[in-house]
Amino acid sequence: MRAIRALRSALAFLIPTAVLLLLPAALAPGGTWLWPQGLAFMGLLCVFVIGARIAMAVYRPASFEVRQGGFVADKAKRQPLIDAIALMSYLVLLAMWLVFIPLDVFVLHLLPPVASWVSGLGLATAIGGLFVTHAAVWQNQFAAPTIDEQAGQQVIDSGVYALIRHPLYAGNLMLFAGGALWLGSSAALATVTQLAATLWRIRMAEAYLRKTLPDYADYARRVRGRLIPYVF
Repeated sequence: MRAIRALRSALAFLIPTAVLLLLPAALAPGGTWLWPQGLAFMGLLCVFVIGARIAMAVYRPASFEVRQGGFVADKAKRQPLIDAIALMSYLVLLAMWLVFIPLDVFVLHLLPPVASWVSGLGLATAIGGLFVTHAAVWQNQFAAPTIDEQAGQQVIDSGVYALIRHPLYAGNLMLFAGGALWLGSSAALATVTQLAATLWRIRMAEAYLRKTLPDYADYARRVRGRLIPYVF
């Protein structure tokens, strides 16, 4: 049953992602249903996300369950209203980003295409981002989508959390940046909306964690990097 739930969870993410990315590519002037980079990206995403979520559901059920919550938590968890608004805004930004990439590749051509080796580097970065993101969730059974009260929550300072304080966000940014390069949209990489939204979200999360977890301030002093070890 856990594996089936994990498959459903993965498809609930993958199907809208595929529609938002591939349908504009097919319908845009000069576009195509057979977009090699887009199909390869979605194929990689499908294999990784489905495999990772099934493995997590079976071997790390607490980490899997905490990610199944919606973007608006139950009232009992006292989620700040601004967090719910921020999460919904983030989803809208992500949807717009996915639609923008094929439109830029086939219609807008806002910036010159990158070299093939840069595109390949982008794919490697996206794969690395997937690993970092799923490692963060695997190691942290409190990595809920929302900022709210969780019973028994404590600071996680091992694994990837010993290097940076927010590996989940770092992995997502790697996926966004690498994906934009691989898919051929330098303009999507150049936009700062995802980075700005992520930094705002980190600021909100850290303010909440410092207030609710007594050990978090000490952890933040020991692990200085939020997204990049020892740097930022």
